[in-house]
Amino acid sequence: MSVVHTRPTAALVRAAVVSCGALALAVLLGRPALVLVGLPLVVWALVAVAARLARGEEGGVRPPRVLTGRGAVEEGGSTTIALRGTPGLLTAATVPLEPHAVLSPRNGAIAADGELRIRVEARRWGRLRIGPVHTVVADGLGAFRAQLTLPPVDLRAVPASTVLDAPVEVPTPIGISGMHLSRRRGDGTALSEVREFRPGDRLHRINWRVTSRTGTLHTNATFTEQDTDVLIVTDTIADIVPAPWADPGAPTSLDLSVRATAAVARHYLGAGDRVSLFDIGHLIGPVPAGTGPRQLRVLTDALSRAARDDGALRPARRLRTVRPGTLTVVCSPLLTKDAIEQIGVLVAHGADVIVVDTLPPSIGDVSALTGRAPRIDGRASDRFWPEAWALRRLLRERTVRELRESGVPVTAWEGPSSLAPVLLSLSAARSAPRRRRS
Repeated sequence: MSVVHTRPTAALVRAAVVSCGALALAVLLGRPALVLVGLPLVVWALVAVAARLARGEEGGVRPPRVLTGRGAVEEGGSTTIALRGTPGLLTAATVPLEPHAVLSPRNGAIAADGELRIRVEARRWGRLRIGPVHTVVADGLGAFRAQLTLPPVDLRAVPASTVLDAPVEVPTPIGISGMHLSRRRGDGTALSEVREFRPGDRLHRINWRVTSRTGTLHTNATFTEQDTDVLIVTDTIADIVPAPWADPGAPTSLDLSVRATAAVARHYLGAGDRVSLFDIGHLIGPVPAGTGPRQLRVLTDALSRAARDDGALRPARRLRTVRPGTLTVVCSPLLTKDAIEQIGVLVAHGADVIVVDTLPPSIGDVSALTGRAPRIDGRASDRFWPEAWALRRLLRERTVRELRESGVPVTAWEGPSSLAPVLLSLSAARSAPRRRRS
């Protein structure tokens, strides 16, 4: 471990100056009583030097070590950063405040004997850089001190994967085995009908009550259960920030897309489905299909690595093919032509598409134009910024209406219950009677 060189504190220097001055005056003025003035300071300085030599710190003190509780924390959760120093030494630390984190103590400054603990609460998903940590180590008497700047601690706040308040049924199960009830009969738990026994039926499915009542061997016919493929398509071509007069902590379009993606992934991975991720804007890397808790960790890690440091438009890429019957959830603010064309491609390939609208509610809110706080930054181009967004939202309503008329449901993301009406309508449409083609 490295050693940091120490230096005397101002208190030790003052004690040496005052004691030497008292001794000089006692000799010059011939008044031995003046020696008593500097005697306590001399004793304190000698005790401090002796204590330091007793600890074996001839050249310096050992710097504290930085220990973190968890490298990844869920959005809204907290973790602890510990600084472990030498017992018996007073250690003080100061941490710069992070915009999207809350520190405890709130001012980011703490002092203790040997070990410090700073609690960090992540308010938003993404990367958090706590530090650099400015530390001061001093002995118990305050005679010697050492300053050290420790490197920052990198934390990763994964988006909160809230539980969707929605059913797990899908319009078209396309897997082999799972939790979704299919239309075809086979091995399963959902009763389809009670019919007469046929060669090849399983003996454990014999319905003995009906058999004893009719005198003919009957068996239970069931529907088979299947899993499905769930594809989440995110639109990160541009991060649309809230209106200037909105709440400073209001989420952006990227925040809404990431939180919706995490919630949908957790919902269907809990049902045993295969979930994959594709990003149109290159900000979030593609995640191949997978199942189980490990896939949820992979997805949330990929989402937390997305950066939101610029407002530039990113080039779009297309998903060329998709398996027919795949449940596809598109999280998009529906502002770019590339995203809308991608929805058309998915529908043309036979996917069951659901669009989650992630445009912040304050963008283009006409009701908020009256009495708003104007955006003043010295540029004339911002004079009609609210009105321009209001017109853009009105034009966007035409796109939403055309999607709904073509059979693609569009719902705004407003929390865990946002997708419940859409999924319930899809389940009802799946079980509704269909006209048979002649």
